[in-house]
Amino acid sequence: MATLAVIWKSAGLVLAADASAVVEVLPPLAWRPTPCSPEFVRGLFAYRGTLIPLVDSARLLGAEPAPDRVSNRVLVLRTAVGPGPSWHVGVWVDAVLDLDRVDFDAAGSHPGFGTEAGRFLGPVARTRWGMVQLVKPDELFTPEQIEVLTQRLNGAAA
Repeated sequence: MATLAVIWKSAGLVLAADASAVVEVLPPLAWRPTPCSPEFVRGLFAYRGTLIPLVDSARLLGAEPAPDRVSNRVLVLRTAVGPGPSWHVGVWVDAVLDLDRVDFDAAGSHPGFGTEAGRFLGPVARTRWGMVQLVKPDELFTPEQIEVLTQRLNGAAA
């Protein structure tokens, strides 16, 4: 069954998230760095009156981020893990490519590799954009990372 997905580029890869988890796609925006944060955290930004973490998707993938460009976007993702029933996080990506249906269960697809470091990476499917890997927003962060992110968030709001 095909998934309606937002498709983007980061760290030289083409990735996708189920469109139901994408709250909004924003142009590059003002954000505040948070010193001494984990490497994957760019900082915090104001989203609809609330400060939320901005994470760098390249860093989450273990890569060096590309230089900032006007093509960068921020995906505001809804996750089921965090300091409430629905928690938002901003994900900095190189560019958003498309909104398209992708069949991650199609013949010839690959289930992905189940490693702890890549826990948020799902199956890979072939599309007109090349090979696209599904990102699972609910598994982006470990419980320890969520604790650090929410502490930073609570500290910045004080």
